[in-house]
Amino acid sequence: MKKFMNSSWSMRLLALICALVLFAYVNSSKTSNNSSSLTNNISKTTLTSNRKVTISAPLELNVNSTKYFVTGYPENIKITIEGPAALVTTTANTQNFKVYADLSDLAVGRHSVKVKVDGLNKELSYSLNQKYIHINIQPRRTATYKVSADFNDSNVASGYEAGTARLGTSSVKVTGAVSEVSKVAKVVAVVNTEKNLTKSVNQQAMLEALDANGQTLNVVLTPSTTSVYIPITQANATKDVAVDLKASGKTSADTSYSFSTDTKSVKLTGSKSALAKLSKFPVNVDVTGVTETTTKTVKLSTSDEDGVSAVSPTSIKVKITVKTDN
Repeated sequence: MKKFMNSSWSMRLLALICALVLFAYVNSSKTSNNSSSLTNNISKTTLTSNRKVTISAPLELNVNSTKYFVTGYPENIKITIEGPAALVTTTANTQNFKVYADLSDLAVGRHSVKVKVDGLNKELSYSLNQKYIHINIQPRRTATYKVSADFNDSNVASGYEAGTARLGTSSVKVTGAVSEVSKVAKVVAVVNTEKNLTKSVNQQAMLEALDANGQTLNVVLTPSTTSVYIPITQANATKDVAVDLKASGKTSADTSYSFSTDTKSVKLTGSKSALAKLSKFPVNVDVTGVTETTTKTVKLSTSDEDGVSAVSPTSIKVKITVKTDN
């Protein structure tokens, strides 16, 4: 070992190793410092970078809404905010500020009012796409109106008809400016359907307040929708047919029955297809216990005839003649 240490070549090798170790250490420190500096620069850039975003914010009105009704204002105002990126992002997501117009000191009539913003962080700057709004303040009124269905019956298929509409609500409260509410001629539930209807309609419909010319008025309806049911059935027709008297009940083998009536025909009501199949109307006469000529009042029923909804008259007098075979 001593011999090795005294060798000139061994000393050169040792010096080379030390130089390599020192170089590696210095280079590692430099890389670490550069990396730290780069990280700090990125962090500073992230914190200090700006962002701009446009938000559609609801417009609030400071007004005595129990006394006044306001028209003419937009529901939303576009606001562009700019500032630190993180703060802009948070504000856009939470919208923890309000855009409003103060009408509290204004009288009835038309006004131009400045739009204001409250609750926005001081580090943010903003601009509005609409700095002023033009509004109309009127005395508020609420009235109650009956509701009817607005239905295009021309959409009903040929051979069918629409029955009386049934609504989920019979009346509605109409609130608005006195001038608008006074124009209400009717409130309708608007029923939209396809053409060639053969089935009943059952849907939720929007309510609209209309003036005498059928124009929609700027008022608030409570409720704003209602359920509507409109029965669609095959169109009814009428037809006169002869009565066909037949014996029913318990009969005797050696007894025969004949029938006569002053009512020679009856009027049937039903679908056209059902009436087309009928040329006579069967009337069953119960002869159980009848042993001699007698007259009975017989009720007429349409329950056995599909598609026939009514018969007139609903009863007839029938003379039953009894004949016994000897």
